[in-house]
Amino acid sequence: MKVRWAKQEELTGTIRGFSELFQNDSELLIENVKTTYRVLRVNEKLFFPVTINDKEWDNSFVCSPYTAYANYSKDEIKWKIKNKVVKKLLLLLLNIIAKWLRKGEIDKNIHINNFLLSTNPFPEWDGKEIEAITAFIVSEYPDHAIIFRSLNEYQHRSLLDLFKANGYDCIGSRQVYIFDLSKEAWLKHRNNKHDNKLIKRSGLQLINHEGMKDFLLQALELYRKLYLVKYSKFNPQFTLKYFQDCYDKKLVKFQGYVDEKGSLKAFSGVFTIDNTITSPLVGYDTDMPQKEGLYIHAAQLAILNKFETGLLLNLSSGAAGFKRMRGGQPSIEYSSLYLKHLSRSRRLRWQVLKTLSNKIGVPIIKKYKL
Repeated sequence: MKVRWAKQEELTGTIRGFSELFQNDSELLIENVKTTYRVLRVNEKLFFPVTINDKEWDNSFVCSPYTAYANYSKDEIKWKIKNKVVKKLLLLLLNIIAKWLRKGEIDKNIHINNFLLSTNPFPEWDGKEIEAITAFIVSEYPDHAIIFRSLNEYQHRSLLDLFKANGYDCIGSRQVYIFDLSKEAWLKHRNNKHDNKLIKRSGLQLINHEGMKDFLLQALELYRKLYLVKYSKFNPQFTLKYFQDCYDKKLVKFQGYVDEKGSLKAFSGVFTIDNTITSPLVGYDTDMPQKEGLYIHAAQLAILNKFETGLLLNLSSGAAGFKRMRGGQPSIEYSSLYLKHLSRSRRLRWQVLKTLSNKIGVPIIKKYKL
């Protein structure tokens, strides 16, 4: 069967749900995502969501490499670097690099298997159609780079090797944390026993998915305070419509904790594809003291979902020490890119990013356990 664009009536389950979401303007769902959304039919059972972009420089990093390497990096420097001189020099250097990347049309790309989430879980796939997918996309969009995000060494070692064998470059992006252990092994970590006691002592009421319907606006506010205010405006700026549609279509399983006044204090929204769970929607009351352990409340909701389903949990990056001490297995995440059909000038930009990331970035991540 030939790779081709899918028809809406062919779609089922999660793929159909997301396709229905993005039939209209993507900015109604994610304010900082302007993209064309299509679905690729790989074979009778396998479909990949696809996003197509040209030069939307202010998009979220979920579909903009420019934002990932330039805009988001600027925010991280402002947030993490305390030395004013070093900060100024790094921002000056990054501004120069950013202009160079824009000239190379780095945002003229197609992301495959892109759910527009921080982590895009992959279905169970042997990768045998990589060559056919590549040929089809190049024929349809000969001026666009082809990108597969969210491939990690723990789950996708064979896929990464196949991408390389088919002429793809693999660029390291970050370190994610995989929870692939039994509940018994998880409970042997002393921190998890401490977390259980803290959650019980807090007195907050657990709200299941059905009960979260009335708390979606509060959940969105908690997400925004954490990801957009505390971290970066270049994280996905989800709207209330997005939360409500994901809830109604059961694309995301919401759970949370409420205090005695009926105020949502922490929540988690988990997303599942085949054998992998992720938790792309998370939030907690960042105004509360850290000792209240509200992040623990939110994170453990995703972990407990892993034990309920028996699936593997990819808990993404960030809070590295927290995740390691609770049984998370670190794994470097990569993006696989096909660039052979592009001009030498555009390929050069990606080759420089590959060298910086794989030769400098990844070793630093591993050394400092980030």
